[in-house]
Amino acid sequence: MKLVRLAGLFMMMLCVSSNAWCSGLTASDVQGFIASMQELKPYFDQYAEESGDDGDSASTAQVVTDWAQGLKEQRDVEAILGKHGFDFNTWSTVSQQVTQAYMAVRLGKDGQDVMGQMRQSIAEIEGNKDIPAEYKTQMITQMQTSMAEMEKVLTASPQDQDTVKPFVSELDAIFEMQE
Repeated sequence: MKLVRLAGLFMMMLCVSSNAWCSGLTASDVQGFIASMQELKPYFDQYAEESGDDGDSASTAQVVTDWAQGLKEQRDVEAILGKHGFDFNTWSTVSQQVTQAYMAVRLGKDGQDVMGQMRQSIAEIEGNKDIPAEYKTQMITQMQTSMAEMEKVLTASPQDQDTVKPFVSELDAIFEMQE
Protein backbone atom coordinates (compact mmCIF):
# COMPACT_ATOMS: atom_id res chain seq x y z
CA MET A 1 0.00 0.00 0.00
CA LYS A 2 2.85 2.40 0.81
CA LEU A 3 4.46 1.67 -2.57
CA VAL A 4 1.18 2.55 -4.28
CA ARG A 5 1.04 5.79 -2.29
CA LEU A 6 4.59 6.79 -3.13
CA ALA A 7 4.27 5.78 -6.75
CA GLY A 8 1.04 7.79 -6.90
CA LEU A 9 2.78 10.79 -5.38
CA PHE A 10 5.54 10.79 -7.94
CA MET A 11 3.27 9.99 -10.86
CA MET A 12 1.12 12.95 -9.84
CA MET A 13 4.20 15.16 -9.69
CA LEU A 14 5.20 14.01 -13.17
CA CYS A 15 1.78 14.92 -14.54
CA VAL A 16 0.88 18.06 -12.58
CA SER A 17 3.95 20.23 -12.61
CA SER A 18 4.06 23.05 -15.10
CA ASN A 19 7.77 23.61 -14.61
CA ALA A 20 10.11 23.14 -17.52
CA TRP A 21 12.59 20.33 -17.17
CA CYS A 22 15.91 21.61 -15.99
CA SER A 23 18.99 20.90 -18.03
CA GLY A 24 19.99 17.66 -16.34
CA LEU A 25 20.40 15.98 -13.02
CA THR A 26 23.54 16.16 -10.98
CA ALA A 27 24.63 13.79 -8.23
CA SER A 28 24.02 16.66 -5.82
CA ASP A 29 20.40 16.93 -7.04
CA VAL A 30 19.83 13.23 -6.44
CA GLN A 31 21.44 13.34 -3.00
CA GLY A 32 19.30 16.34 -2.06
CA PHE A 33 16.18 14.57 -3.29
CA ILE A 34 16.99 11.45 -1.27
CA ALA A 35 17.73 13.42 1.88
CA SER A 36 14.58 15.55 1.54
CA MET A 37 12.40 12.49 0.88
CA GLN A 38 13.78 10.72 3.92
CA GLU A 39 12.46 13.63 5.94
CA LEU A 40 9.22 14.18 3.98
CA LYS A 41 8.11 10.54 3.80
CA PRO A 42 6.79 10.44 7.39
CA TYR A 43 4.67 13.53 6.65
CA PHE A 44 3.11 11.77 3.69
CA ASP A 45 2.59 8.47 5.50
CA GLN A 46 0.93 10.25 8.42
CA TYR A 47 -1.29 12.27 6.10
CA ALA A 48 -2.34 9.14 4.21
CA GLU A 49 -3.13 7.34 7.45
CA GLU A 50 -5.12 10.26 8.90
CA SER A 51 -7.11 10.67 5.72
CA GLY A 52 -8.28 7.07 5.83
CA ASP A 53 -6.57 6.04 2.60
CA ASP A 54 -7.60 2.44 2.01
CA GLY A 55 -4.87 1.84 -0.58
CA ASP A 56 -6.98 1.61 -3.71
CA SER A 57 -5.68 3.70 -6.56
CA ALA A 58 -8.58 6.20 -6.67
CA SER A 59 -8.35 6.87 -2.94
CA THR A 60 -4.56 7.11 -3.03
CA ALA A 61 -4.62 9.46 -6.02
CA GLN A 62 -6.93 11.83 -4.11
CA VAL A 63 -4.79 11.61 -0.97
CA VAL A 64 -1.64 12.34 -2.98
CA THR A 65 -3.26 15.31 -4.71
CA ASP A 66 -4.53 16.77 -1.44
CA TRP A 67 -1.19 16.23 0.27
CA ALA A 68 0.85 17.78 -2.51
CA GLN A 69 -1.42 20.83 -2.67
CA GLY A 70 -1.03 21.31 1.07
CA LEU A 71 2.77 21.13 0.96
CA LYS A 72 3.22 24.75 -0.09
CA GLU A 73 1.37 25.87 3.03
CA GLN A 74 3.54 23.96 5.49
CA ARG A 75 6.48 25.88 6.88
CA ASP A 76 8.08 22.67 8.13
CA VAL A 77 8.18 21.32 4.60
CA GLU A 78 9.69 24.54 3.27
CA ALA A 79 12.38 24.31 5.94
CA ILE A 80 13.17 20.70 5.00
CA LEU A 81 13.40 21.57 1.31
CA GLY A 82 15.53 24.63 2.02
CA LYS A 83 17.91 22.59 4.15
CA HIS A 84 18.59 20.44 1.08
CA GLY A 85 18.98 23.35 -1.35
CA PHE A 86 15.46 23.45 -2.80
CA ASP A 87 12.42 25.65 -2.87
CA PHE A 88 9.10 23.98 -3.69
CA ASN A 89 9.38 24.61 -7.45
CA THR A 90 12.96 23.35 -7.84
CA TRP A 91 12.24 20.36 -5.61
CA SER A 92 9.20 19.52 -7.73
CA THR A 93 11.25 19.65 -10.92
CA VAL A 94 14.17 17.64 -9.52
CA SER A 95 11.72 15.14 -8.00
CA GLN A 96 10.16 14.60 -11.39
CA GLN A 97 13.52 14.03 -13.05
CA VAL A 98 14.84 11.72 -10.34
CA THR A 99 11.62 9.72 -10.29
CA GLN A 100 11.44 9.36 -14.04
CA ALA A 101 15.13 8.40 -14.35
CA TYR A 102 14.82 5.94 -11.47
CA MET A 103 11.75 4.32 -12.99
CA ALA A 104 13.47 4.08 -16.37
CA VAL A 105 16.45 2.35 -14.74
CA ARG A 106 14.41 -0.03 -12.57
CA LEU A 107 11.55 -0.80 -14.94
CA GLY A 108 13.19 -0.28 -18.35
CA LYS A 109 15.02 -2.77 -20.59
CA ASP A 110 18.05 -2.99 -18.30
CA GLY A 111 15.87 -3.49 -15.21
CA GLN A 112 12.65 -5.42 -14.87
CA ASP A 113 11.75 -4.77 -18.53
CA VAL A 114 8.11 -4.00 -17.79
CA MET A 115 7.39 -3.27 -21.44
CA GLY A 116 8.76 -6.67 -22.46
CA GLN A 117 6.62 -8.31 -19.78
CA MET A 118 3.55 -6.45 -21.05
CA ARG A 119 4.25 -7.49 -24.65
CA GLN A 120 4.60 -11.09 -23.47
CA SER A 121 1.29 -10.84 -21.61
CA ILE A 122 -0.44 -9.58 -24.74
CA ALA A 123 0.98 -12.49 -26.73
CA GLU A 124 -0.23 -14.94 -24.06
CA ILE A 125 -3.72 -13.38 -24.09
CA GLU A 126 -3.83 -13.53 -27.89
CA GLY A 127 -2.81 -17.18 -27.85
CA ASN A 128 -5.20 -18.28 -25.11
CA LYS A 129 -8.11 -20.14 -26.69
CA ASP A 130 -10.02 -20.25 -23.38
CA ILE A 131 -10.61 -16.48 -23.30
CA PRO A 132 -13.65 -15.32 -25.32
CA ALA A 133 -12.75 -12.97 -28.19
CA GLU A 134 -14.70 -10.07 -26.63
CA TYR A 135 -12.69 -10.30 -23.40
CA LYS A 136 -9.43 -10.71 -25.31
CA THR A 137 -10.09 -7.45 -27.14
CA GLN A 138 -10.85 -5.63 -23.88
CA MET A 139 -7.81 -7.06 -22.13
CA ILE A 140 -5.48 -6.25 -25.00
CA THR A 141 -6.84 -2.71 -25.30
CA GLN A 142 -6.27 -2.18 -21.58
CA MET A 143 -2.74 -3.56 -21.83
CA GLN A 144 -1.96 -1.32 -24.81
CA THR A 145 -3.25 1.73 -22.92
CA SER A 146 -1.09 0.79 -19.94
CA MET A 147 1.90 0.32 -22.24
CA ALA A 148 1.42 3.77 -23.77
CA GLU A 149 1.37 5.32 -20.29
CA MET A 150 4.38 3.29 -19.20
CA GLU A 151 6.34 4.40 -22.27
CA LYS A 152 5.84 8.02 -21.18
CA VAL A 153 6.98 7.20 -17.66
CA LEU A 154 10.09 5.37 -18.86
CA THR A 155 11.25 8.24 -21.05
CA ALA A 156 14.22 9.78 -19.29
CA SER A 157 17.43 11.06 -20.74
CA PRO A 158 20.34 8.60 -20.73
CA GLN A 159 22.35 11.22 -18.81
CA ASP A 160 19.73 11.41 -16.03
CA GLN A 161 19.60 7.60 -15.88
CA ASP A 162 23.40 7.45 -15.57
CA THR A 163 23.28 10.06 -12.79
CA VAL A 164 20.66 8.09 -10.86
CA LYS A 165 22.27 4.62 -11.20
CA PRO A 166 24.76 4.99 -8.30
CA PHE A 167 21.84 5.87 -6.01
CA VAL A 168 19.42 3.07 -6.98
CA SER A 169 19.66 1.22 -3.65
CA GLU A 170 18.92 4.42 -1.73
CA LEU A 171 16.06 5.23 -4.10
CA ASP A 172 14.75 1.67 -3.70
CA ALA A 173 14.37 2.43 0.01
CA ILE A 174 12.55 5.70 -0.75
CA PHE A 175 10.19 4.02 -3.20
CA GLU A 176 10.04 0.76 -1.20
CA MET A 177 10.93 -1.14 -4.35
CA GLN A 178 11.66 -4.84 -4.09
CA GLU A 179 12.77 -7.30 -6.74
